[in-house]
Amino acid sequence: MNVEDSRLTASFIQISEDELTVPSASATSTAENRTAQSAADTDLWIFRDGKHDVSGPAFVRDLARRIAAGGEWVDCLIQAGELEAALADAGDASAGAAAQLTDSLAHRVCTGNPASGVDEQNLLARIVPPQRISISPPEGFTYYALHPLDFARIVEKIPANPRACAVIGIRSIGTTLSAMTAAALRAEERPAARITVRPAGHPYSRSTQFTSSEQRWIHQHLAQGAQFLIVDEGPGRSGSTFLSVAEALMEAGVARERISVLGSREFDPQTLCAEEAAARWKDLRFIATTPSVNTRFEGHTYLGGGYWRHYFFPSEDTWPASWTQMERLKFLSPDGETFFKFEGMGPRGHEARERATTLAAAGFSPRVADGGGGFLAYARVHGRPLQVSDLSSSLVDHIARYCAFRASEFGCAQSDASQLQQMTAFNIQKEFGLDPDQVEINLSSLQSSQPVLADGAMHPHEWLHANTGEILKTDAISHGDNHFFPGPCDIAWDIAGAAIEWNLNSDAVEFLVQKFRQVSGADVSRTLPAYLLAYSVFRLGFCKMAATTVQGTHEETRLHSAQDYYRSRAEQTMARRK
Repeated sequence: MNVEDSRLTASFIQISEDELTVPSASATSTAENRTAQSAADTDLWIFRDGKHDVSGPAFVRDLARRIAAGGEWVDCLIQAGELEAALADAGDASAGAAAQLTDSLAHRVCTGNPASGVDEQNLLARIVPPQRISISPPEGFTYYALHPLDFARIVEKIPANPRACAVIGIRSIGTTLSAMTAAALRAEERPAARITVRPAGHPYSRSTQFTSSEQRWIHQHLAQGAQFLIVDEGPGRSGSTFLSVAEALMEAGVARERISVLGSREFDPQTLCAEEAAARWKDLRFIATTPSVNTRFEGHTYLGGGYWRHYFFPSEDTWPASWTQMERLKFLSPDGETFFKFEGMGPRGHEARERATTLAAAGFSPRVADGGGGFLAYARVHGRPLQVSDLSSSLVDHIARYCAFRASEFGCAQSDASQLQQMTAFNIQKEFGLDPDQVEINLSSLQSSQPVLADGAMHPHEWLHANTGEILKTDAISHGDNHFFPGPCDIAWDIAGAAIEWNLNSDAVEFLVQKFRQVSGADVSRTLPAYLLAYSVFRLGFCKMAATTVQGTHEETRLHSAQDYYRSRAEQTMARRK
């Protein structure tokens, strides 16, 4: 499998950041109901709201430091886009200056030169943010190897006439992407202006209401004969976010033929779950990017989208289930000795690189180096993935030590355990028809006074038995803090994950908890039942939603099998407490 197949992963991403909220609480279904119900009726809650509050002044100071240091302009651009989106969402007076700063950095990234007549430090001085701002992680930059320059290169596909372009970015990530699109248009000496908007409502039925100032902006550019470009990552599972902006433009008097939608993947409108999505997309011009990784990793072996299983398992019958469209991009070097994996750009990418280095230095994970562009370069480990039959007391001891190390090294200042608690209660009610009070498990114990960034991928195949005899943990960087649950939480999430993924019996679970207590000094026995349940119902929902994206394939069968296993583990946990 070569680099051309990386387009499969880049093209079929099903969820965008604007669709990562709780489903309607009024919908109910059971695991056995695998009929053609709408996604809103069948989806469990598996995506968390990744927004988190940070100090506004500290965030601006950190950005100023990065800009003053120079060099890492893409990271600066991503952080500036996050700041602009946060201030715009808050209706803050500094949002205009932040937008100018994003535009200036986009010009740097696009052309390699500073913007003429723009003093970035002066713009920073004009940004006086609130004490607390809400930051949303830009999904594509953080998880899906979407490079800002992909939206600079897209301009060659934009209709040549009209030359003037009115660019509308959809917050959050569309803030940065719209700035890149506008910068590339200006570099081609095409007039370009931009604003950003935030559609609202249910993730599968977004709506966009332009403010009076946005209406004036639209009418001004309409009178000037401009074409309108809607810019965002995606479309996601429903397509409703893009559609809501396009339809609002048409309601404002913009002709359909003067609208282009710019996104990160090709898609089939028939697969979108927004109401009458295919009919609403009819004759709406859509322009997709070409992923830059297609050329960067030419000659490498593509291992994303589940293809890594070809290389590490003797037959397809032994493959673990995978939501292939949601996997990180992965490549193997031509000499077979370096494994490249996308771990993120921007501030979060920097944090991911630090975690990888820390784990490698402690001997828990393979040697690693910065691969550039958000990729990490891991040394190829020659050996084999573990399986449940490899379980031993020494291995359980190693897992306990690994969890203790994460607990000590990857602590977080804050967590949103209430969201984890709500997810668990919601999924129990929707999947099993049970009120959380009937379960007799104290979900409030999901709160943690010492949250950490959990591993989140404790499956046997994520551990390698190296030919040298070492046991190494792979895929250990990002699962605990991506757009899925859990987010920062108690290390009990990983203890529960190990218990479930390794199918530990009660004695083995007690042994794991005891070993963890001996190494860390922390006792998770009281909170573990809630985490076992939370983990089970999350993974159940994950596999259930993933199966809808691969219908009629062997992958669907594997995912349904995994779904049934997690359902049985959830039932066992609830039964023990009655």
